[in-house]
Amino acid sequence: MKKKDSKAAAKKHGGIQELKRLYHETIKGKITVSVLVLVIISLSLLGIISCVLNSHSTNSTLERNMKATAKVSAERVEWEITSYKNLAEDLGLMARLANEEVDIEEKKTLVDERVKLNEMAYGDILDSKGISIFTGENWGDTAFFQEAFKGSVYVSEPITSGTQGYLQIAIAAPLWKDGLYGTEVVGVVYLAPEENFLNDIMVATNVSEHGSAYMIDNTGNVIAHKDIELVKNRDNSIEAAKTNSALKPLAKLEQKMVKGESGFGTYRYGGVKKIMAYAPVKNSNDWSIAITAPLSDFIGETIIGIVITILIVAAAIAVAVVMVKKLAENIGTPIRLCAERLKTLAQGDLHTEIPSVSSKDETLILVNATEDIVSGMGLIIRDVDYILNEMSNNNFNVHSQSLESYVGDFEGILKAVRRIKYSLSSTLIHIREAADQVGLGASQLAESGQALAEGATDQAASVEELLATVNSIADQVERNTENAMSTSQRATQIGKEADTSSAYIREMMQAMQRISDASMQISNIIQTIEEIADQTNLLSLNASIEAARAGEAGRGFAVVAGEIGHLANQCTESVEDTRKLIEAALNEVESGNQIAGETAKALQKVIAGMEEIVKSVEQVAENSNEQNNSMQQINETIEMISEVVQTNSAAAEQGSATSEELSAQATELNDLIESFQLSEETV
Repeated sequence: MKKKDSKAAAKKHGGIQELKRLYHETIKGKITVSVLVLVIISLSLLGIISCVLNSHSTNSTLERNMKATAKVSAERVEWEITSYKNLAEDLGLMARLANEEVDIEEKKTLVDERVKLNEMAYGDILDSKGISIFTGENWGDTAFFQEAFKGSVYVSEPITSGTQGYLQIAIAAPLWKDGLYGTEVVGVVYLAPEENFLNDIMVATNVSEHGSAYMIDNTGNVIAHKDIELVKNRDNSIEAAKTNSALKPLAKLEQKMVKGESGFGTYRYGGVKKIMAYAPVKNSNDWSIAITAPLSDFIGETIIGIVITILIVAAAIAVAVVMVKKLAENIGTPIRLCAERLKTLAQGDLHTEIPSVSSKDETLILVNATEDIVSGMGLIIRDVDYILNEMSNNNFNVHSQSLESYVGDFEGILKAVRRIKYSLSSTLIHIREAADQVGLGASQLAESGQALAEGATDQAASVEELLATVNSIADQVERNTENAMSTSQRATQIGKEADTSSAYIREMMQAMQRISDASMQISNIIQTIEEIADQTNLLSLNASIEAARAGEAGRGFAVVAGEIGHLANQCTESVEDTRKLIEAALNEVESGNQIAGETAKALQKVIAGMEEIVKSVEQVAENSNEQNNSMQQINETIEMISEVVQTNSAAAEQGSATSEELSAQATELNDLIESFQLSEETV
């Protein structure tokens, strides 16, 4: 059983491969595949575009309608809340309700009348502490009491009544003293609509069979839904999504609702894909309403339309396949038969019959043209074969036997064969004539070659002597170059030493200048010392005068004054001697500066002269180097000439021998040409 299955599978695989080969290697297959691909792609694209446009149109319409429904529902809730706010605010402005002297029963009657008139559940009045004057229930801790007591109208989220135990929405307004707005708040009036007030609106808001609507507050808690348990349990998908990843798409949409945005989106809930439109409820505590429905409620007709489109496209493709196969058969079969016949013609078959077709279109022209090609080619090839056979047997005086077959561009073949025949005949005739000339010229060339070989030998000897002389000159130039380079290097070294000496002299002149400056400073110091000595002498004289006035008591003081005067005189003499020595030293320093300057100038002239000598020696070295290079090039050139002369000598001898052999070959060639039967005609 397994063998049969494997054989069937192999047969099927082989059939598929053969079909692929036919479709890729035959024009029938190409026409079929190309047209079918074009038709299938066109129809498929048409069907896909139609389905996409249909689906897009449905989705766009659905999105617009649901957004509009969500907006209308939000406006309805807003209107309801606004009307309740106005009612509560109106009650808060009733002076009798704020008057403490009015009986509680009368106040209750007034409130109940308004509640009944507006079809609400009940109403109540709270005092300044939040305690109901009707039931005694304490609402002081509630947000609606606290906000209303501050002077604003407030609508609460659904809360559980403490006494009655069911959900209610409190619409509270301040109770103004004496019914005058903006005065003192003496209490709070609040009204409670029917328990299912918001839920009824949600139930009435339905866009499809399985659709629904719900409302959430600014924290994501459900405050209205057709399922009252969700409201009581304060269901919150945003919080639940933190532990349940399946609720994340819904939580993202509800996060946008919490932010007060309007929009449209999709999500999955309980394995069902749903769509949702949402809008904020204005004049509320940041409430938002959402309209949801399963996507399957709206796409039934769209799916039916898509299925019908697919069936139409499939039927059109099936019809196209049949028509294309028939068209490909009518075109491809004649072309294939003609192609096979031309293929056998290309392989050298000139005898197989031409295929026949019954059609009257271009394929019949193709078959007739194939027949003409095969028959015409047969006649031409046989005629060319005959002519070339005769020419291969040395008979160039041969002619065509089927001139009428060479029509159109085939005429060029006959002309080419004729040109080949006449060209070969003419060539052989010229070869015969040239052979005679070659034989005569070869003899003369042999004699000339012998004479050339002897002259080349003498020329080679002369070149050898010239080469030896040039080598000797090149050696002398090379020695001169080495001496010039050595002299240049020595002159450069002397120039560097002269530069060093010049630097030393400049340093010496700077040192002499510093000595001169120091001597001038010493001269200034000596002048100061002279002034001190003069002052000392003056003080000594004054002291002597004062000692003389003192008489015997100043005698000792006079002796001291004398000694001071004597020391001052000695100091003055020493300073004078020092001044003379310093002036003499300054004169010698100035003389030394002048001599050093003259020496520096003379050394600069020597350095300049040495630089010129160095440049001249470097120029001589460069010229000698260039002469050396030139002599080497001359030497190489002469060696090349010597080689060429030797080569010419050998070539001349070889040419002489070749000329003799060429003469013998020309005679033999002439004998061979005589064996051909040549045509004397021209093209």
